[in-house]
Amino acid sequence: MDKLTVDLENCYGIRKLNFQFEFNEKSTYVIYAPNGIMKTSFAKTFLDVMQGKESSDTVFKDRVTKCQITNELSVALTPEEIFVVLPYNQSFKSKKISSLLVNKELKETYDAIHQGIDEKKEVLLKELKT
Repeated sequence: MDKLTVDLENCYGIRKLNFQFEFNEKSTYVIYAPNGIMKTSFAKTFLDVMQGKESSDTVFKDRVTKCQITNELSVALTPEEIFVVLPYNQSFKSKKISSLLVNKELKETYDAIHQGIDEKKEVLLKELKT
């Protein structure tokens, strides 16, 4: 993906945000802002898309919400193309977590280890049931 266009209105307190992220020269953006500016609202809006939900304004529920997140072809992103890690969630689990690992070899090792753990856990649970 070379471009990501975000066009939001009235999403969890984000009054209006229209920005195009260009990934031609860099592969990462960092959103840094003081507390209460919009970072969590931004993440919650992407989480809604990921979960197939409609976004809304939490305080002014009568306001019309606009949530368009598209690629360089102006095609809306699918839930499978979005991955959100919410802050302060100690019990967070996701099958997509290894996509956060940068090194391909580490990712493959991580996936193999966790697949082995899951398989052994299933065997153990089956044995405990009997």
